[in-house]
Amino acid sequence: MDYAPRTMMEMSVAFLAFLLAAGTGLLLFQNGASLNSWAYVSGQAQDRSLHQIVSPLLAGDGTMRGTEVLHMLARLEEGDAEMIVDGVRYAAPLEREQLRATGIPLLAKYLPDYERDADGRLLRMMLRRVP
Repeated sequence: MDYAPRTMMEMSVAFLAFLLAAGTGLLLFQNGASLNSWAYVSGQAQDRSLHQIVSPLLAGDGTMRGTEVLHMLARLEEGDAEMIVDGVRYAAPLEREQLRATGIPLLAKYLPDYERDADGRLLRMMLRRVP
């Protein structure tokens, strides 16, 4: 009579230990997976071969306002692609005093066109005014 309750108690303890081990393993797996994805995202943020584009993705009809064009010209740095706005070429290094803002109407809309080399690097950005 003493054998059955003792076996039931041992099986209960073994089952409880199994559930505890399975739960701990699941938590460790989830923690490892989240750390792995966090490391991947962190590595992408530090990857120097990926560059953020000059302006955010164009929304709507794909045009840019003259104020955005002027802002991009003011931030033109050495090594950036040249910009051609209505036939006028702007290339780095560009002194802010050389920037003729009167030639760019601030409320006009511009449609961008991009020229890239075989590796996908931006060579020049051409902007033409949309009527």
